[in-house]
Amino acid sequence: MKYVLDHTGRPYAKLFEDISAIPRGSFKEEKIADFVCDFAEKLGLEYTRDAVHNVVVRKPASPGYEDHETVMLQGHMDMIWNKRPDVDFDFETQGIDLVVKDGFLMANGTTCGSDDGVAVAYMLAVLQDDTLKHPSLECVFTTAEEPGLYGVEHFDCSQLKARKYINMDGNLEGTSLLIAAGAANARFTKKFQRENAAGMAQLELHIHGLTGAHVQFQERQLANAIKVAARVLYYIHKELPCRLVSIDGGSITTIAVDCTAKLALAPGDMDAAKAIARRVVDEVRFEHKESDPGMALDLSVSPSAEAVISEDVTASLLSLLHLLPFGLVDTSLTFPGLPISSFSLETIDTSEDQITWFYRPTSAITSKMLDMDEQSRMLAQLFNVEYKVENYFYGHCVEANTPLYKVFDQVWFEQNGEHIKPIGAHYGNEIGFFLRNMPWLDMILLVATHYQAHTPEEKLDLASFDRCYKCLVEILSRI
Repeated sequence: MKYVLDHTGRPYAKLFEDISAIPRGSFKEEKIADFVCDFAEKLGLEYTRDAVHNVVVRKPASPGYEDHETVMLQGHMDMIWNKRPDVDFDFETQGIDLVVKDGFLMANGTTCGSDDGVAVAYMLAVLQDDTLKHPSLECVFTTAEEPGLYGVEHFDCSQLKARKYINMDGNLEGTSLLIAAGAANARFTKKFQRENAAGMAQLELHIHGLTGAHVQFQERQLANAIKVAARVLYYIHKELPCRLVSIDGGSITTIAVDCTAKLALAPGDMDAAKAIARRVVDEVRFEHKESDPGMALDLSVSPSAEAVISEDVTASLLSLLHLLPFGLVDTSLTFPGLPISSFSLETIDTSEDQITWFYRPTSAITSKMLDMDEQSRMLAQLFNVEYKVENYFYGHCVEANTPLYKVFDQVWFEQNGEHIKPIGAHYGNEIGFFLRNMPWLDMILLVATHYQAHTPEEKLDLASFDRCYKCLVEILSRI
């Protein structure tokens, strides 16, 4: 393979490139788990692997550290697969095409995997370096984190002995995550039988050009392409006889930037339907003129429509989609501007006999998250739509200035002249799972800075990549 980084004195850099050659999308981690297990075997280290490919590799304490408390290092192996529409790339078979630009590691038109490849590379580098000083280590490599912490829910914490915990899944160096959100990963589903659309024409509308971001950034109050499309469809249906054919769009963990919908109606109503669509999009564009100035609507007409969804199901689906809350619910009084609770409508898909969408009631406060989940279930029942939670994950709230935090702060200050900043974030993190099952853990978050996670513009700050590894090994030597 072609390497693009200087690996001199930087084993973690080579390891990051090595794992980038291995396809490792969510629920497709078998090959990267093979790599980690083979890596451990070659080093003569003990490891375990479960049915969903979570891997734990254990490294004995270095001389003089045998009586120190065991430390867990942890990150996830999966990455988001996302690319620009004009890029021809097969994530299933190709390694990531890495490039270096202006001090950042990126990929050619795709995500680069810094989330959470940095953690994987750091753990592998620590495991192979026998010159480091450290307590006994449990390096935990988890799976299917990105879609909603699906891998870790199968993880058996009873196999761990750790009392200290360094998580490495975040995006900003010099910080430690004290608050993170929990969520219900839920799915709405409505089955139906299609009907013939004889004599009806078809209007296709395409909402695109939205700003988009990871769902954690709800404070930006961005428009959601699925909700915009649903609003257009609702008002067309309110004013004109029509039937839904399909609605598809969105991307997991992302505020949807693209959605396409098809609607069947009488040919004579087509101009009126177009006018309604343009009116509604103009209204939404004005409402989001600061956040989504590039919002666009494309309309196309076909003289005959595909098979349609019945009138009663069309009405219930469009009403429910229009009613469903989305976006920011409330913010923190402790960390001004930090979202505490939100609803995310991330993907919607229509097949021959059903429509389904992924929905995520989210809150850092568990009781509120569960109540938001109950509200969503009630709405589904009112419109005779199935609502099923695939899994729950829980947030966390911890104190600063614990013994481990103080070591982190001291090392970071010595190396970089700044103190650690305690932060909160509106995303799910496996920290909550481990603290819920191992409440005695003393935890910090240590991450290298990277930007635009989950997008084709994702980039890793290479200087930060170096700084944070240097900090990690020094922390291990002091605890």
